Amino acid sequence: MNRNHFRILLILLFLQYPGIPSAQTAEDTTSRQQNSSAADDPSQFFTRIELFNELQHNPKDYYWNQTTLRTIVKLGKRFTTRLDIPYGYSSFSSPEGAKHNGLGDISFRLLGFKLIDDPKSAITLSMEVSLNTAESKLLGTGKNMIIPLLSYTRTLKKPGNLVSVVLQQTNSFSGDETRENVSFTKIQGVYIKVWSKKMWTVVAPVLYIDYEHGGTSMNLEGRMVYATAPRSNFWVQAGAGLYGDFILRYQWAAQVGYRYFLFRNLNWKKK
Repeated sequence: MNRNHFRILLILLFLQYPGIPSAQTAEDTTSRQQNSSAADDPSQFFTRIELFNELQHNPKDYYWNQTTLRTIVKLGKRFTTRLDIPYGYSSFSSPEGAKHNGLGDISFRLLGFKLIDDPKSAITLSMEVSLNTAESKLLGTGKNMIIPLLSYTRTLKKPGNLVSVVLQQTNSFSGDETRENVSFTKIQGVYIKVWSKKMWTVVAPVLYIDYEHGGTSMNLEGRMVYATAPRSNFWVQAGAGLYGDFILRYQWAAQVGYRYFLFRNLNWKKK
């Protein structure tokens, strides 16, 4: 990590830190029926720290491994920020002499806002920025990108079930002029099934629409989550690429992760 990257990281941490002491403990309405699975619900903004590692195998027969440190801070009842710091490794051989491991592109949610919040549904809107901080061409896009995101979440009649749709648009606006521009839409469905207060599953199909090269691609992901303690979750996730040749469409993927909630009483009781 060079000095410029370190300065950017310090600025982002400084911007996020003031919200931590003001993180609220008020319960999000759409999580009342399934508060054990709160962190997997796109409509909620609970303050937490996550650390996860994902290994992907690309259709072009190379591997991508990335470890990400994520911090999410809730500001009042309806606002949030998020910071992702990735460290990756790529086995891809081109370009020659490129560094295969190091810091990736840091992303920062400038502000997330809950537009609608009632006992059964929620609509959230957020604006994120991905910065060209990767230490190598193999580790990032080479572009600064702006990423608006809209999500809709609804609890189902059957207790413990929840569905969401997340719409995300990504566009590059500056960066390395020798790298391709980035413009795509990501549409993700989320289905959460709670089996108990300690365990739940998440199924998430992800569709990509690429505007630079045309065409669509799709992945399917499944996650099993276990609440090891009232404030902590551990999860394992598997993914399969269904079709398409978009760069984010992998052949298969595996992920493990851990999260810890801060300043939050989940009202979780042992059975």
